Amino acid sequence: MYGWVGKILKINLTSQQAETESTEPYIDKYIGGRGIGVRLVYDHYVPGTDAFDPANPLIFSMGPLTGTAMPSSGRTDVTALSPMSNLRAKSNFGGYWGPEVKYAGFDHIVITGKSEKPCYLWIHDGKAEVRDATHIWGQDTFETQRTIQKELGDPEIKVVCIGPAGENLVRFACLITEVAGAAARTGMGAVMGSKNLKAIAVRGSGKVRVAKPDEMLNLSLDVNREIREHPACKELSNWGVVRFISMMYQLSFFPVGYFEDVHWEDIINNFGGPNYVERFQTKNVGCFACPVRCKNFLCVPEIGKGFTTCEPWSGFTGSVWNLDMDIFWEAITMANRLGLDSTEVSACIGLLMELNHEGIISEKDTDGIAMTRGGKEAILKTIEKVAFREGFGDILADGQKAFAEKIGKDAVEKLDIVKGLAPHPYEFRAYHGSALMQAVGHRGDPLPLRGSLIEFEWHNAPEWFQQVAKAQFGSEEAAIPSSYKGKALAGIISEHNERVADSLGICTWPYTLFIFHDVTKAWQFFQVVTGKDWDIERLLTTAERIRNLERMFDVRQGISRTDDCLPKKFFETPLSRGKYEGAILDRKEFEGMKDDYYKLRGWDIETGIPTREKLVELGLEDVAGQSPGKK
Repeated sequence: MYGWVGKILKINLTSQQAETESTEPYIDKYIGGRGIGVRLVYDHYVPGTDAFDPANPLIFSMGPLTGTAMPSSGRTDVTALSPMSNLRAKSNFGGYWGPEVKYAGFDHIVITGKSEKPCYLWIHDGKAEVRDATHIWGQDTFETQRTIQKELGDPEIKVVCIGPAGENLVRFACLITEVAGAAARTGMGAVMGSKNLKAIAVRGSGKVRVAKPDEMLNLSLDVNREIREHPACKELSNWGVVRFISMMYQLSFFPVGYFEDVHWEDIINNFGGPNYVERFQTKNVGCFACPVRCKNFLCVPEIGKGFTTCEPWSGFTGSVWNLDMDIFWEAITMANRLGLDSTEVSACIGLLMELNHEGIISEKDTDGIAMTRGGKEAILKTIEKVAFREGFGDILADGQKAFAEKIGKDAVEKLDIVKGLAPHPYEFRAYHGSALMQAVGHRGDPLPLRGSLIEFEWHNAPEWFQQVAKAQFGSEEAAIPSSYKGKALAGIISEHNERVADSLGICTWPYTLFIFHDVTKAWQFFQVVTGKDWDIERLLTTAERIRNLERMFDVRQGISRTDDCLPKKFFETPLSRGKYEGAILDRKEFEGMKDDYYKLRGWDIETGIPTREKLVELGLEDVAGQSPGKK
């Protein structure tokens, strides 16, 4: 077997027994990574099982390209039942842990049960041991990794772990590897904590076999060169995403506060991120085999070292009305050390600030801490109190809805959540394709049109973007943010591209987002690594099968069309300023986009559930019984 190492490791922490299963029966229908991961969670999860029940399976999945010489091939997908949404969890992280699991002899890890006392897993060269972690329970994520590496006598051991937030079952606790590689969304750290599992340490001396090594080497060299020479790579390698932030606010893409507004002159004119990076960056770092190196590694005296990229740059700045970069850096390093999803916790802080600003809460509701906009104590103390479930943080640790319900009706009316989670901080009133993808996605993840950046006018060149949209998605309107046309097909194509990348175990940033905008390069690597003569259409059909099985897991949990929605704010409160002043979602047009999406997907328009015909067409006969007939 080439690409896959051939084994799925299954560990029951209650009995502390391990067994293996062959990967091969799953490959032709689900590829690997995210694809096999959803098949495994669908089969192993028993409906009605609580997210914190020992029977909830926690699954780590690597793809056939993970750990190869393909650039940016270090991704790991994580799934279980989410304690935030009660739907299928989906998270993904990079770094070096996933490749190491492949070298240790496994494509996937399925963890069930609960240890009597804190433990960690030690996986090495085909073996798995359950080890005592009582002495590291309570340590932060940085300390945990160092302790385990020292205990096992090898600094090259790769560790993924939880912090105090996961131990305390904060429902949006995350997993951390290295200093900031995070499987952040949907609460996988809490599931790991519910099993008394502190960490998974891995070391392997094996390899990933390649079917056509000479062709693989030449392709890797060519693609590596192509990535490095691309303008987007040069920008990300030097700066990460930090220089995009002001532009995103200027173009009314990032909201300010708790979706309160979309135009804040102070952050447009005075965002200090680039200067902060210049002052404190020691280097840019990246994941396994990645030439992009998109993460800013900073060393800030008296605060600490670490790296970050992407949403924290807005989550701990504009989303909480903060322009003090020291507060930003302290917040993100604290969230990483304690093991908290930065998107969710920054949204929690934003909610508190809005409730305080509107007079709905006062200091008496937040342990004497004033939730003033941009307040240092409000930001940092909330992170700490949530992670340790102290005071008001104990309620907030169960999610924004739990806190709002305790306060009362006025607070509940302010909630901006989708399927139990904070939506991604994008302005849906202005960017309608992003609005559609946030609503219909199983967890929502609408980086504009998910696998495409076509809806976002990076260089204010709308005519060029419309030409690209016409070529890629069949409609110029797919690239027009305010249009409701062409978004469904663009979203579906983008979803399929993303699932190909996630199932192969590679990063979407170079493949489908910033460098290459379809799966052609990924398909070429798949062929030379695995030796399988699949065409691109077969990969994309497999991605469609994966998307439908993901939906059917959530259907089994009770989801339907009515859950594919956005908070009423986006339909009732127009933007008051900015490039898209006056923008608001038209509910009829929005529902029309959903109709288009369901029709193109082959899903029942009334319920949003895949039809039997579609499921049978995709070879999912075993789940088709839960679906309505064709309408």
